[in-house]
Amino acid sequence: MNDFQPMMQMQATKNFQGNRGVESPGAGLQQMLFQNILKASMDTLLSSAEEKEAQTPVQIFIGVQAPPITEISGEEESEKSDVDGLIREASERFGVREDLIRSVIQAESNFNPEAVSHAGAQGLMQLMPGTADALGVRDPMNPEENVMGGTKYLRDMLTRYDGNEQLALAAYNAGPGNVDKYGGTPPFQETKNYVNKVLNIV
Repeated sequence: MNDFQPMMQMQATKNFQGNRGVESPGAGLQQMLFQNILKASMDTLLSSAEEKEAQTPVQIFIGVQAPPITEISGEEESEKSDVDGLIREASERFGVREDLIRSVIQAESNFNPEAVSHAGAQGLMQLMPGTADALGVRDPMNPEENVMGGTKYLRDMLTRYDGNEQLALAAYNAGPGNVDKYGGTPPFQETKNYVNKVLNIV
């Protein structure tokens, strides 16, 4: 726009002089200067347009505003809400406290439905393949099947040890055979840490 200002000023002067019927000695020079500035300005505009058209898809993409972070957070909140709904349903179906189920899920997978341990445990409540089969869980990576199967197994352990949550959690982690073998929580550091972690979360 700054390049056009002197052009418009000169053109206005030329028109004014033309209306008066007076031709200044420098009129030809002004006309030539006006044409040169106009040509230079048009070349600049055309060059800018061509450069924009020559942008690669990556360059164009960089200029696109990223989705608001609140949308991503909303998706994560929705997923957690879905898990909360599964926890309530499992609690009502199997008679296990919601906070205990939630604590087991947090300790086992930190609410990641796709979690897989080095030992092969899968899903939200980290079911071993053999345990999943015994519980009738066809797809351990399916959040609903996993939570229902895991809660059923936790209920079975609570029933087996007369509602003793410490022993039930030890059996959930190390297997009921080890709890029976040692007459209580097995002397495995991993199991001790697991039981303490879940109970502290509750």
